[in-house]
Amino acid sequence: MTGMSLSSVYYRLLQISVGLIKNPGNLERMCSWISRVRCKFSKGPSSLYRLHLSRVFPQLGNAELDELIACYWKTHERNLLGLFYLAGKKPNEVLGRVSWKGRDILERSIKRGRGVLLLVPHYGDERGLHVIMGMAGYKVHVITSRYTDMPPFCRQSRLAPGEKWNVMHFPDESPRWMYSTLEQGGIVHYGSTAYGGPGGTWITSFGVPVLVPSAPWKLWRRTGCVVLGAYCTQTADMGWELSFRMLDTPDDRREFAYVAGTAAEEAARLSPGQYEWKNLAIRHRETNTIIRTGVIPVNESELEKAAIPEDSDPMIIHPEEVCLLP
Repeated sequence: MTGMSLSSVYYRLLQISVGLIKNPGNLERMCSWISRVRCKFSKGPSSLYRLHLSRVFPQLGNAELDELIACYWKTHERNLLGLFYLAGKKPNEVLGRVSWKGRDILERSIKRGRGVLLLVPHYGDERGLHVIMGMAGYKVHVITSRYTDMPPFCRQSRLAPGEKWNVMHFPDESPRWMYSTLEQGGIVHYGSTAYGGPGGTWITSFGVPVLVPSAPWKLWRRTGCVVLGAYCTQTADMGWELSFRMLDTPDDRREFAYVAGTAAEEAARLSPGQYEWKNLAIRHRETNTIIRTGVIPVNESELEKAAIPEDSDPMIIHPEEVCLLP
């Protein structure tokens, strides 16, 4: 491991652990231990998330907020562990640990033949969702990052399970594949809580304005596809619950975006330990950077470079109408 980055070493240790520890319950316990260590040494991010969470859940006391932050780090670490668990298991070994909720909704939607657009928020194991669906026989087309900012082993570890079971696509590809997939009755997995970019739609989520993608609305308008909210909740002993719900499809772009955003927020409030609160902190910071600079760049990394510490302050919340730049 000489010469490797710390993240590559960590990923390799996780890979080795999954290979050596065969019992799912023991893997879960190892993940709990790792997450406690991670939580202890990630005081900066934890403090930031805690400030957001105290605003989102004002009824929670200090002990409850501490427990919620610990649950968040457990979800985060188990998603990493799940990369190697799913990559090294046969479908029957995984599917026996999976429960389904709303699978009949998914099946009926597929049978309509108009295509199925899965709107998947930063909740639970969103990567595990499409991998497990692939193992179960569903051909899912997924848009994902290339992770070019990560070391090669980490990048490949994140992409390998999807490349094995799904059809992977990247943001630098023409979006035509999404239209053609839906028009042919296929399934598209789309991250509904991602950065919206210049053509995005402003909504209020968890009490702060965020810029979300308009692509789901455009895909539905063009193809008439069925739109489902899709969630992969972690369950005990390396298990998962996949759930699907039908979403309303208002003709108005902002109302459409609000439906998707509200569905994601409802899932997060129902199981707050499963939500990726880092995503809320990033979206909030990006909004403040956009308002301060007056620029909505195509490349999200430009917002990160332009950000100043004050942009991350959870107490700085602009009204949504201020975000509607000319």
